[in-house]
Amino acid sequence: MDAEVLLWIYAVGLLILGFVLILLEIFVIPGLNIFGIAGMGTVCVGIYFAYIKLGPSAAIVTGLLGVSGTAALVWSLVRNRAWQRMVLTAETDSASGFSSAPPELSAFASRVGVATTPLHPTGRAQFGEETVDVVTEGGFVDSGAQVEVIAVVGTRIVVQQRGNEEDNFDQ
Repeated sequence: MDAEVLLWIYAVGLLILGFVLILLEIFVIPGLNIFGIAGMGTVCVGIYFAYIKLGPSAAIVTGLLGVSGTAALVWSLVRNRAWQRMVLTAETDSASGFSSAPPELSAFASRVGVATTPLHPTGRAQFGEETVDVVTEGGFVDSGAQVEVIAVVGTRIVVQQRGNEEDNFDQ
């Protein structure tokens, strides 16, 4: 096989490998970004390889192959409506049975428990057998102190230290 043909195969192979990595990023492993970045790098290395080993005209041809491949891929995605498989179209409202605030949290209203971690202003407290994440209105509460739930707002359980007022008046 001619050496120049082999160099062309390497350049175009790097280009194709880059596109495969980008497609993996889009369809198989979304959100990781490593494959997308590696794919873009591989495409650039393929064009640079063509420039160094075959000259500027080969780099231009390789770049045009990359642009036309990208255009063909985008056209194919649009034509086949492939983006609809990547986007959630179902409604996630309360009428469909979804809730951002689980109903069992409302059962904590007015309950008294014990802070199992320091609340600065967030931490954990135990109410009976259940340990949950809680938040104060801004004050700090030591671990082991009694706390009372004063509000349940969405997924937040707001507490205050119990007995604070009496302690301040006794002094």
